This record gives sequence, C-alpha cells and structure tokens, in this order.
Amino acid sequence: MDRVSAVMLRAGFVWLLLGAVVGAGMMIDDVLPGSWRVWMGPTHGHMLFVGWFVQFAIGVAYWLFPRRRSPARPVGYHQPLALAAVAMLNAGLLLRVVAEPAQRSGHRGDWTTVLLGCSGALQVAAFAVFVTQLWPRAAARGARKTPPGGAGSRHETSP
Repeated sequence: MDRVSAVMLRAGFVWLLLGAVVGAGMMIDDVLPGSWRVWMGPTHGHMLFVGWFVQFAIGVAYWLFPRRRSPARPVGYHQPLALAAVAMLNAGLLLRVVAEPAQRSGHRGDWTTVLLGCSGALQVAAFAVFVTQLWPRAAARGARKTPPGGAGSRHETSP
C-alpha cells in the first residue's frame, strides 16, 4: 500500500474512533453538562462522513485506481501534493470540530466565523487536489482486441 493511502486510512480510523466517542457523549447528554446533542450534532456527522467515510474511500481510491507511473511520478501521482491535501482535509475538519460546537453553544464571534471559513476553504482545496489527481485514473480502459478466431473467441469452430 502506498504512503498516501496508508495515511488516509489511518486518519479515517482515528476519525471513526473520535466520532464514536462524540456519539457516546451525545447519547448520555442528560448526565453531561450542556447540550451535547445540539452542540455536536452536525459536527459529529461531519466527523464520521468526511473524516471516516470519505477519507477512507479516497484512500482506497488512491490505492486501487490504475496508475500511470513515470520517473517524475513513481507512485503514479504527485505524492507531496496528495499528502498536503490529506493535511488540509484533516486540518479543516479539526478546525470545524473546534469552531462549530463553540458557535452552536453560544460562543459566537469573529473567531468562530474565521475558523469555519478556513475549515471550508481547506476542505475544498483538499477535495480539488483529490479530484484532479484521481480524475484521469478513473477513465475507462479500451476493450482488448483479440484476433478473429483467437483465444477467447466465442465463435471458434472445430474442424
């Protein structure tokens, strides 16, 4: 498995665990101070959907999609850019995990707006990198041509 895939899959596992912990906190909202269900609802969903599911799926796509390797790109894509995108995705998600519950719990201010704006910008930039790197790798392959009557032909005749 290449490095980008391994990093994305492991980061996805971390977000899965964090999402489960936040979900458990939301289930015992009655015994915790505050309103965890209200504060963490959208954030919890984002942690599990983007942090776990989407990141896991993109990590698998980097790993399994066909690659066109070259001396300039020995793994078939620009690995430093992909790693930067992984960092941007996770930093953006972390900013959201901090700012959104703060904003929803009444701590509104310019700082939460700035953090949420940075969160969105980082995630959009990360997804743009993923799409541009994976798009060419998702192309359909042409059909294999076999000579008439060659191996694999359905219309073989016997003498």
